[in-house]
Parts: sequence; structure tokens; C-alpha cells
Amino acid sequence: MPRALKPVLRVIAVALISLISLELALQLAFPLLPAPLIRRLPQYRLRMGFNLAAEHEVIEYPAQQPVEYRVTRDFGDLYRLTCLPRASAPPFEEYEVSFTRDAHGFRNAEPWHPDPEWVILGDSFTAAEAIAEPYWRGLADSMLILGAPGTGTIQQRRLFDAFVKPRPGQLVALAYFGGNDLNDNQTDMARDSAGLTPADSVWSERSPQEFSVVFHLLLYARDALAMPSGADCHYPQLAQTEPPAPVAFYDEHVLALIPDKPTMLASESWRITRDSIAELAQSIAAGGARFLLMYIPQKAELYWHYLDAAAKRTLLTAADGSETVLEIDANLNVQRDLLRELAAELGIDFLDFSPALAAAISAGQSPYFYADTHWNQAGHDIARIALLDFINGTNLEA
Repeated sequence: MPRALKPVLRVIAVALISLISLELALQLAFPLLPAPLIRRLPQYRLRMGFNLAAEHEVIEYPAQQPVEYRVTRDFGDLYRLTCLPRASAPPFEEYEVSFTRDAHGFRNAEPWHPDPEWVILGDSFTAAEAIAEPYWRGLADSMLILGAPGTGTIQQRRLFDAFVKPRPGQLVALAYFGGNDLNDNQTDMARDSAGLTPADSVWSERSPQEFSVVFHLLLYARDALAMPSGADCHYPQLAQTEPPAPVAFYDEHVLALIPDKPTMLASESWRITRDSIAELAQSIAAGGARFLLMYIPQKAELYWHYLDAAAKRTLLTAADGSETVLEIDANLNVQRDLLRELAAELGIDFLDFSPALAAAISAGQSPYFYADTHWNQAGHDIARIALLDFINGTNLEA
């Protein structure tokens, strides 16, 4: 071996040993690492105590886990998933969230009531991880809350089958989110067709480097360097409310809603969603319970019409979408309208939270987190009042 190569090889060997040692140290310290980092890794759920092998095949959050959150102005995924600058966050009164999960990872007191008056199925809006007083708090004397982040109607139906015994007089409510439930249902159906469980999909088609903490640290650094500067960022946009409010949302979610009604009706994702809701309605009716379908609009549905033409064009350009402003204006509410028609066809009650939220925005309130697409505490308070008004106004009793 040429003598000149020996120092180079020593440097390479030391670098490799250092990287391996760093990786081992980070893997040992996994639970102590920042949550935004470790949530990127496929092994996150397994390492943090999630139940990946539940019989109903929906991933459960850690059983009996004490949860303590401090929600600050830095809360929200949009800082990471868009170019939204953290420095642009408006003033925010920080608060604490504290609760203990039940034996299945939900936010219920234990032991569960054997015959709950209300059952609410839903995704992260219903799980309300960052909310002190969720929209369902105090609505009935006995409740069962099955809010599972990241789920759509298909998986929520599995939770219903596993945990709910509908009976006469009981109210079962499904909180449908217009932002991603269509896609979640299509993903679940594709996974079922491939013979995979949600747990299988955590590991399938993963490359070895995806399990490396060091690899994700490098990705994080790369993304931070590639992020546009505040001057170049298309967020926040100013909604022309009174007073004007800075807003941001997922560009691609604005565009994902946009098929016109004939296109949506012909889509596989709508067929899957329609069928899953119809099957759930049939099961609830067979037990003698009442079914309430609730529609949760995504942030863009409510704020899009408060953006001026220049802001809309900027967002479409940034998202590299082919849709035009006029197409989005015309089709933004197609999914909501189809769900309303489906509820009428099935003979079930339908509550659209959009009007109450829109009225609050018009009055100067901000029902969504600044850097996230979920409701903040004000949004949950608005939804609670809207739900109570609906129940009282329709004589829909549990």
C-alpha cells in the first residue's frame, strides 16, 4: 500500500468509527431526542411504546401514558413542511395540556363507561392532542372518544367494530376531516388489497438509512439550508379579514380538494369513502343508535376566499399546480357538498362546522393554529357550541 494512502485511510476509519459511535449513542438516547426529529424515523412508534399489533389493526398510542404538552407560538407542522418563518408568528399566550391515555391510547377516563351515551369517532381533530378542552368535553354524562390521529373512515370503522356496541338512544358521531380523509381511505384500501396491516406499512419498502438518526439529522440540516429566506417565502399570506390575519396552509391541500363534482363522483377515493360511511351507517342503524356525520373543513376552505387575487396566484405558483384560481374558487366545497348529499341519501344527520367557523373568522377570531392546519382552543370552543346548538335544534338526543 502506498505510504501516502495510509493517512487518508486512517482519517476515513476514524470518521466511520465516529459516525457509528454517534449513531449508537443517539439510538440509545432515542426517547430523549427532540420529537420533531425522531418522528421522522420509521421505528419511532415501536421505540416510543405504540401498539402496532392491536387486533383491530389500527395503531394505538402508548397505553396509560401521561401526556404533558406546553403549547407555544412555535407549535405546528407548517414551520417544517413549508417555508413559513418562525419569526413571523403572532403573539401567543402559552398554555399547558395534561392528560393520561387509557388502555388503548385514547383520551378517555378509566374505566370506560359500560354504556356510553355518546361515541365520537375521528382523527387528530378529535384526539385533540394539543388542546386543553376538546370540542367534545362535557357534551354528555358518559362518552367514549375514539380519536386516532392519521386515520380515515376505514380505520375508524374498525375502531367502531372493536369497541362500540350501538344501542337505542345512543348517539354515534363521525368527525370527517376534509383535508385528508379521502386520501387516508384510499391509502388504507390499497394497503388492504396488498395484504398489509398499518403496522406492516411502517416497515415495508424502507431503506436502511431511513432508520438512522444521523441520516435524518443531515436531512434536517439540508432542508434548513434549502429553505427560502423570509424575504423569498410565499408565507404568510394576509387574509383580508377584519382585522387582517396572517395565514398559512399546505399548498398541496388547497389543490387536493379541487376536482369538479363529476370528476370527484367518478374517483376511486370517493367511492371508497362513500362506501365506508354507508357501511358504518348501516351498522349503527342495526344497533338502534343515531348517526351524526360531522364535517370539519380544512383551513384553506375557509381562508381561501379571504385572499386577494395576487395571493392566490402566488400560492398556486409556489405549489406548481395546474389548477387556476377560478377552478379552485368554483370547486373548493365539492367534497363537503357531496358528503351532505350522501347524508341525505342515507337518512342520517349532517353537521357542517364551516358556517360557525367562517362566522368567527369574519368576526376577527382565529380558530386555527397559525402554523398548523388544526383547530386551536378557540376553534374547539366554536365547534362545541355549534354541536350543542345542532343537537338542541334538531332534537337529536343521546
